[in-house]
Amino acid sequence: MRIRRKLLEDVFTVVVLFLATGAFQTLVVDPTDLRAATDGSPFMQLLWLFVYVAVVFRLIPRYRQFMMLIRDNKYLVLLVLLAISSIVWSEDPALTLRRSVALLATTLIGVDFALRHSVREQLRLLCIVLGLAVGLGVLAQLISPTMIPSWDFDQEAWHGVLGLKNDWARIVVLGIVAILSRSSRSRRDILLIAPLSLGALGLVVLARSMGALVILVLMLLLFSVFGALRWRPKTLIIAGLASALIAVPISYLFIQNFDKVTAVLGRDATLTGRVSIWQLTLSSIAEKPIRGYGYSAFWEAESQTALRIREEMKWATPHAHNGYIDLTLALGFAGLLLFVASYLTAARRAISCYRSGIEHDSVWPLVYLSFFCLYQFIEGTLVAGNTIFWILYVATCFSITEATGKHQVMLRIDSKFLTPIQVFPFDQERA
Repeated sequence: MRIRRKLLEDVFTVVVLFLATGAFQTLVVDPTDLRAATDGSPFMQLLWLFVYVAVVFRLIPRYRQFMMLIRDNKYLVLLVLLAISSIVWSEDPALTLRRSVALLATTLIGVDFALRHSVREQLRLLCIVLGLAVGLGVLAQLISPTMIPSWDFDQEAWHGVLGLKNDWARIVVLGIVAILSRSSRSRRDILLIAPLSLGALGLVVLARSMGALVILVLMLLLFSVFGALRWRPKTLIIAGLASALIAVPISYLFIQNFDKVTAVLGRDATLTGRVSIWQLTLSSIAEKPIRGYGYSAFWEAESQTALRIREEMKWATPHAHNGYIDLTLALGFAGLLLFVASYLTAARRAISCYRSGIEHDSVWPLVYLSFFCLYQFIEGTLVAGNTIFWILYVATCFSITEATGKHQVMLRIDSKFLTPIQVFPFDQERA
């Protein structure tokens, strides 16, 4: 009976995470309707409502554990509450209400995911979900590239089961870094790592997403950097200083030859218009720097400020192509500072867990936080409801909080002194 219940819980989690990838969404949403493209169809809204209700009922028996972890993630909670509060000054209160409620509910999904599954289990279920999304996407492209409607201008680029090539490439990158984060692999898994990595690289190239390609390469390089975090402090400091001495001149040369570097990647120095969008949106931020325009209100269809940017750019810009700018537009510097505080707190805890010698998949929180941070530079904000990226961010924050908080210290009585022992449940089954 317990095995059957566990299986049902896993199936529910896999279905919700797959739904949150946005797969097959273009089959039920009109791409010409800007608001529907982001809010989803009535059917999808009803489906998500069912998920919200189910998750709330799943959390009720665990409310004590839930409240303890909420207290230790106050910056993240305050960020969500600020999004809801922005209804008061939003330029579109109805839209802000709807999307901030979705953000709150998605946050609860992430909390439920963290409470019910260890990090090792989270990674296993995530690999299943992303494997399905990527596998079905490849199948759809090979059978009929037009099977899944695309919203992209570049109809030749692969978009898998998603509407946009960049979204598809982001799922591919997340999938390969999730596989590489698994610590316990069979001999067959190890043999598959190289071809899977090459396959992911090939899919990103077919998607013609240069941003995803750069981030994939950076993530692969970061895996070797993470290993250095377990070095002794003195060795780590020396290595850090040596890396800085190398990185500073390279960064200078990169900036001085930015147009040549982007040309090698097949892009211009404006990053396909991104720089122009950033310049225009920064002037809008200056008009409302503290509280912003209201959560999700700036880019809504009737927004006059966004309309001026779209007229200037001569295309229907959906977002700033920079998550940090989008978040500041929505919630001002107050929201940006709360996010940064939440992120830095999570990063510090993730490094602490990893350095403490946890064996099973302890690198995953570091990997995902790095992925989340990097993608915020080139895409719209990931602080959004009904997305797998926000679910995983919340789950990561709460999982490492539980590892460093609730299960933090046990005392072993010695004949002469007390010795604290760290206990981390990264590989334990959740009740």
